[in-house]
Amino acid sequence: MPRVPKLKIKLASGDPSEFICDLEQAKYCLNFNEAVFLVDGQGVHSYDELVHIANQDKYQNKEFIEVEFLHLVGGG
Repeated sequence: MPRVPKLKIKLASGDPSEFICDLEQAKYCLNFNEAVFLVDGQGVHSYDELVHIANQDKYQNKEFIEVEFLHLVGGG
């Protein structure tokens, strides 16, 4: 089975500005209800989408996949 790279989660603000986790850990530490995550400019709205992207051939030889956090702001 191919190796899935770790995720490097880049936060919009705060300390730390990024953290690293395994794909399996992302299921528990990323809240897809309150944020959208970007991988190579592609919006990721669920853990299943993230798994699908992480298993693509182009990521198999990488150590990390960079995931950018975009906080959703409600209101009008």
